[in-house]
Amino acid sequence: MSDIVPGASIFAEITSQGQAWAELIPMILSQASPIRELFSQSEEVLFTGCGSGLNAAFVAAPTFQALTGTPSRALPAAEIYLFPESNLNPRRKYLAVLLSRSGKTTEVVQAMDDLHRRGALTIAVTCDGASPLARGSDLALVLTPAVEQAIATTRSLTGMILTSQCLAAIVSGDEIYLDELRRLAEIFATRQPTFHALGKQVGQSTRLTRFAFVGNGSYYGLARESQLKVKEMTLMPADAYPMLDFRHGPKSNVDEHMLVVALISERARTLEIQFLEEMQALGGITWAICDRAGSELRRVASFTLELDSGLSDLARAPLYMPAIQYMAYFLALSRGLNPDQPRNLSYWVEIFTGDDRNAIQT
Repeated sequence: MSDIVPGASIFAEITSQGQAWAELIPMILSQASPIRELFSQSEEVLFTGCGSGLNAAFVAAPTFQALTGTPSRALPAAEIYLFPESNLNPRRKYLAVLLSRSGKTTEVVQAMDDLHRRGALTIAVTCDGASPLARGSDLALVLTPAVEQAIATTRSLTGMILTSQCLAAIVSGDEIYLDELRRLAEIFATRQPTFHALGKQVGQSTRLTRFAFVGNGSYYGLARESQLKVKEMTLMPADAYPMLDFRHGPKSNVDEHMLVVALISERARTLEIQFLEEMQALGGITWAICDRAGSELRRVASFTLELDSGLSDLARAPLYMPAIQYMAYFLALSRGLNPDQPRNLSYWVEIFTGDDRNAIQT
């Protein structure tokens, strides 16, 4: 299909992710008992992956720690086995949540093997139940509804985030939070036309030549994923920063051709509005994605997207991504690119080191 209509696969995957979320939650909850058992044996939780999997980890770790009180960190997978002395305490009991769409990502599989040698437990979050990651982990959560054809991740990314949120709900026993997660699919269905329309409007703007995505707390992981989508699909410059850190140097690049996308929380809302006000004063084009805007936020935003979910900061994270994914899709089309086939990327990249042959998948 994508060979006939450029971007057809990724457009369908962006548009269908709400249905994927609805199907994923009961699948994860059906594994609640083994999930609780594994987490009960750990003192610290590591969330790890590569690319979009790592970005999902940066959302997952602060969310999990906030809800469960268990120390949690996000780490690039290769850091675990290349620099274990910097990242692992041999006296602590670890559980690692390994995030990989393909389940064949070399760094993630090697991290799993190294963690097992060190006595750690592992949970695989992947779309391929036959993959080495799924077969080798202590528990595999297989996200069948989020399987994708396009190279760039969209619904698998939000599926991995939602899965990590479900893990936090199960371990914490927070039924109110779990009820919030159950509402995500319905909210997506209601807001999807707005996500599409605004993503198209921003993506077809001819003024934009550079992008910056900023977010605080768990939203920093969403900012990382947003810049990755723009780089992959549009081949245009994009950055991601913790929101207030963007003021320490990177703001030197802000001008009338830069889109600064702020992922607004309720926790830090006042400071985040002040941040956007500064970006606007520097001449930047600003886009606020928030739950509810109000006049003060609208005043400092060139574009405003209200999620209108009524959900807490830690629950509504997946809802921030679809409009940005649509934006990258339409921006790619406006540049004559096929967002299903990003340049230099594929599902399988081979790296040669001496006589060793390793393969890395998305």
